[in-house]
Amino acid sequence: MSSKLCENKLKKRCDYIAGMLTGGFRTKNLSTKEVSKRSGIPQRTVEDRIQHPEGMRLKDLYSLADLAGVVITFEFKDAPE
Repeated sequence: MSSKLCENKLKKRCDYIAGMLTGGFRTKNLSTKEVSKRSGIPQRTVEDRIQHPEGMRLKDLYSLADLAGVVITFEFKDAPE
């Protein structure tokens, strides 16, 4: 039985975001060079955002998510019914 006390939620979330973006780009056969051209974000920055999503600006996240075909949603954990 593993403890969730030591679980790094930020890393887990960032890995998930990077995986979703990368998967979307692969599905659409987009290279980082093509993503860079379409988004207006320099290629090196696109690569850095995928490698280190924890430092990504929201503007870049939305731009990359749109290109990858990823939908971003937010919801309250304890939303009233």
